[in-house]
Amino acid sequence: YSDGEVHFKGSTTLDNGITFGVQIELEAFQSGDQIDENYAFVEGSFGRLVIGGENTAGYMMQYGAPNVGAPVNSGWITSFVPAPPDSTTGFRTPALSTYVDLANDDHALNYYSPRFSGFQVGASYVPAATVNGEGKNFPVYADKETENHDLFAVGANYVESFGEIDVAVAGGYRHATAAKSGPGGVGPSQDDPEQYSAGLNLAFAGFTVGGSWAMESSDRPTDGYGADLGVSYSTGPWSVGVTGFHSEVDGVNGGGEDELDSLQGAVSYAIGPGITGSISVLYAEWEPSTGEDADGFAGIFGMKIGF
Repeated sequence: YSDGEVHFKGSTTLDNGITFGVQIELEAFQSGDQIDENYAFVEGSFGRLVIGGENTAGYMMQYGAPNVGAPVNSGWITSFVPAPPDSTTGFRTPALSTYVDLANDDHALNYYSPRFSGFQVGASYVPAATVNGEGKNFPVYADKETENHDLFAVGANYVESFGEIDVAVAGGYRHATAAKSGPGGVGPSQDDPEQYSAGLNLAFAGFTVGGSWAMESSDRPTDGYGADLGVSYSTGPWSVGVTGFHSEVDGVNGGGEDELDSLQGAVSYAIGPGITGSISVLYAEWEPSTGEDADGFAGIFGMKIGF
């Protein structure tokens, strides 16, 4: 398994202190979404305004459980322990993660406030939530019959240190107007989808303990919740951790719930600046409301390089 991106970044700061910049992310492999996030930003004492293809503030400001090695609070689980055919999966949904969103790098207007006494808030508006990883240009407005639209999202977090204890808390909310029919909806009676999320991390003397939760209320198969819990310890270049994830969602067939339980333990070593190696052991169990259960183990050696 491999994943990689090349980021093109540029910025300039004017004499008045305001910074203008851009970021374009190119996938390092052939992909239908060849260009990932791509946006411009303006930043100053007033905060940060981001315009373009980027996730919403609710997603960007979330905290999850500490994780060492291969992540479990992520759709990556499906790459190592495949879900059975009747299981509900979906990136940015509580079926696989607490990092939820109703959009995926769609054209958005995002604003983040300055951080005051540890607090920061963010807000987002997405005209057309196509969830295909590409901004909509032709036409720029949503097809309300087939695309969720007028997505509003808010996020907030608090980061502060109290003596030797570091605290990070986050919360978020997203709401979109549902498509009437077609790929974005299930029929004229579809409810507007809503998502909620929260997360907490506490760090002390090399230990970090934390967890997070996310819930979706909708007519989609991903209606339900997901939660993670984990602990890690770091000393010098070494880190070790254990993280678990559990989710229960409506499922593709209705009439029951699809469940996922996963657990991962890992150790990592910082080889040098931007270079980290890790060894992980991952277990996942899928329990669809219909069809056969499935589970499996994976032993994973990983290398992360960034510069």
